[in-house]
Amino acid sequence: MSYLNDLRLVFAGDFQSDVSTVNNDVRHFDNATFEKRFQEFQMGEVLNGWWNPIGSGAFRLINCKVQSVAVNDEKMQDSSVGFFIDGSNNRVGGKMVDLDPQMQMVSGIWGLTIRLTDGQQDFLVGQFEPASFRDIMFGRRQGAPASAGASAAFQSVLTDLHWGNDLSGSPCLEALKAASKRNGKLSIRLTTFGYSTGNNAERFTLGTVIGAIGPYDENEPLSFVKGRRMVPNCDTNGSPLNNINFFDGLVDEQKSSVLVNLGNALPLTFELGLQNLGNLQLAVLKDVNTPESETLAIGDEFVPLGLIPYRTPDWLYTTAGIWTTSLLPDQLDLIREHPLALIQMLDSNKGKVLLRESIDGLLVRADQFVQRVEPTETAEIELFISRYGKPLPNKSVSIAFSPPNNNAGGGENDRRPPKAESPWTDWPKKALKNLPLRLTTDAAGKAKLSIETQDPGNPRGYVDGQIYTLLYSLQGQADSQRQSFDAIYVLLFDGYPIPERPTWLEHIHPIFQQYGNLYPIMSKRLVDLGDYDSVRANRAILELAFSLDIHDPNSMPVTRDLSKAKRATILRWLREQDAHGSYVLRLGQLKQLPVGAPQEIQETSVRSFAQELEAEDDYTMAHGYQNLKIALQRNQSDS
Repeated sequence: MSYLNDLRLVFAGDFQSDVSTVNNDVRHFDNATFEKRFQEFQMGEVLNGWWNPIGSGAFRLINCKVQSVAVNDEKMQDSSVGFFIDGSNNRVGGKMVDLDPQMQMVSGIWGLTIRLTDGQQDFLVGQFEPASFRDIMFGRRQGAPASAGASAAFQSVLTDLHWGNDLSGSPCLEALKAASKRNGKLSIRLTTFGYSTGNNAERFTLGTVIGAIGPYDENEPLSFVKGRRMVPNCDTNGSPLNNINFFDGLVDEQKSSVLVNLGNALPLTFELGLQNLGNLQLAVLKDVNTPESETLAIGDEFVPLGLIPYRTPDWLYTTAGIWTTSLLPDQLDLIREHPLALIQMLDSNKGKVLLRESIDGLLVRADQFVQRVEPTETAEIELFISRYGKPLPNKSVSIAFSPPNNNAGGGENDRRPPKAESPWTDWPKKALKNLPLRLTTDAAGKAKLSIETQDPGNPRGYVDGQIYTLLYSLQGQADSQRQSFDAIYVLLFDGYPIPERPTWLEHIHPIFQQYGNLYPIMSKRLVDLGDYDSVRANRAILELAFSLDIHDPNSMPVTRDLSKAKRATILRWLREQDAHGSYVLRLGQLKQLPVGAPQEIQETSVRSFAQELEAEDDYTMAHGYQNLKIALQRNQSDS
């Protein structure tokens, strides 16, 4: 069971994703070549810090309301309709986080609270388990470029559920509460689109969200529906040729019904309505080999299941794109071994196949497909394999490395690119030890991939760890049958020896300066992470932020890309006290002069030299010499 269920609550509204875009270019991670302009807005073809360099990383639901509910697939009057779907009322909003600057196609939501309220009392509060988006489609919104035209879906579960005292006015909430007693969880899906990246636009960093909440079964995946996978023909870039995206269906044999979710599939107008594609019929194909774009005769070549009322005003927002219809006994028999299809009716007798189910009904998808892993840890990923929605045992799944690449995470067509070189990804392969290249599914149609790891050895230099993309494929299934970003993504951190007595100059500043560079909102509103005195003055709040659980929305860093060893080093430095209980915050000694410093520089000239550089607004050199200035002026060293 999942949100795609005959018991569901549907909501719609707005979301905010106030991402910082300084980290969109991997070359901005290089402290040695960082320029102050990377914290400024894009200027035409000079990308600088891209379109939102001052972003906070916050993710919020705004003005989201329950639009409809269904119990036993019957839409009904329910007191929860009109309630708000809100975030936490006692802490900050969630965070939108990239896995890595060189893999930004699996961005995740962290630390989000989901709260169902009428504004006076809460009826349901749950924690959204971190989830990365899937099935992203660029160009879904007509006339909108890049992110503004994109659509994607986040599927996860709500945990740590707290229910209101009185749900008697809502049969839907009572039914959801009863369903959650099995495991304390609910399934949830968010579909986002219509995002605004124009910093002068009224809706800057805002977009539209639709969603649904339903029961969750422990045997089901967390991040997708194990059902009937609808697959479009795509071009070489993975874009659907007819502008209809991948989507999922589910056949409920016990209730003789079929459900489909078109919320992330049908093309949008610029005004965020659904484009008119004429009469759309969900159908079953009689010939399993019928290709997309084929024109077929009703009855002889396909069996219609029902017209989808997507042109009904506000249909997308009141249903989240979920549509269901009952099946007659002969339709149910046919659907067990024949593909579903989306048919555009040309007249009362003929229709054109716009989209059809995967060939032979095959589906392979990985759950927990985004992994952050410490060296020597083992990552566990479960893959689900099915045929026409039924588990497929004893099936072979191949695993393969993506080839090394140094073209990821950089701004294309930048008239003034950063000086740093882009690192290579996906090497060394030996860091993923004993990687099995072939798996076999069990009786439940599942296969578990265990990835043993070791220290990758800092192959990317100025970026911690390495990013790996592992491709999986089902024996006998063409790659074209899978969405282009259906893969497994592993961020493997570098090994890092935790020093006994860490110091600012040697250990802390290189880490903090990078985050200070990439998140200028920190230095402008809270603490300059590259400045010793500023960090010292804010020691307590930094200790709190770095000690919080990674799932907490206040956890630092926002990016969730700090290894446990480096976090432990930071906390050890922040917490060290002398015999009198005062915090030491060791400054330490520079092992060498900053890169580019003239060897003849003397203590007496440090202050004027640093001031001169600062006056020239040479950001990189000024910060380098600032640390030399601090070291010499304070004349402190490790005891």
